Amino acid sequence: MMLCDVVSKIEKRIPVSWAEEWDNPGLAVGDPTSSVSCVALALDVTTDSVFQAAANGCQLLVSHHPAIFHAMKSIVLDRPASQAIAAALQNGVALYAAHTNWDSSPEGVNFCLAKKLELEGIVPLAYPALPDGAWGIGAVGSFQQRISMAECLKRIKERWRLSCCLCYGDEFRPITKVAIGGGSCGSMWYEAFESGADVFITADMSYHQRQDALGMGLNIIVTDHGEMEKVSLPALAGLIEEETGLRVEFVRETPTRRILI
Repeated sequence: MMLCDVVSKIEKRIPVSWAEEWDNPGLAVGDPTSSVSCVALALDVTTDSVFQAAANGCQLLVSHHPAIFHAMKSIVLDRPASQAIAAALQNGVALYAAHTNWDSSPEGVNFCLAKKLELEGIVPLAYPALPDGAWGIGAVGSFQQRISMAECLKRIKERWRLSCCLCYGDEFRPITKVAIGGGSCGSMWYEAFESGADVFITADMSYHQRQDALGMGLNIIVTDHGEMEKVSLPALAGLIEEETGLRVEFVRETPTRRILI
């Protein structure tokens, strides 16, 4: 199957029009007329993920985070992003990203996170500005029964397979309604508060965002950005396989080394 056809089939389910204006999803590197017989899937584009894709016989590496996110005026091989792009070109591996359009999908990051927790009545935390089929950003839902904050943390770590997470707020507050912002959604804490959630779960939350949320009485759980978003990769793999009929190989990414003192 030609690369352009693979891209077209993927974007039938998760159009790039669903992405945020500042984002850069879609095909970043590759010849649209080249042939693809196998797809690799990873959270990030690195030299390691590119080499693994090539070693597995994959001509396309689909990632969640774009290989080219900020504007690049040059590709000099002293930076990791440039090295990964060069490796992709040298090994005949095309690079494609499904980023905030996957976040906004009714099958995407936030829905997957909520579903893994077995939340009920799942709705977006913020609905899309345009009625173009996107689901929205974030998710809100409720546990079937009220649970303790400690049990909530335990479920999150187990269901999402997290190495760790940090909790802030009232440890004795019973938890029923949960708001989720997959990835860097710290700025959405007020939407979480307005939703009536007992706790807001996200990554990369700033000190002042956290303090403002806590001041309003909202409990906060902060997780690792990558670990949180990896929960949705099996669903993305399934989508690609369904639409293209091609085999999808997961790339084993090097885990972030945590040094505890």
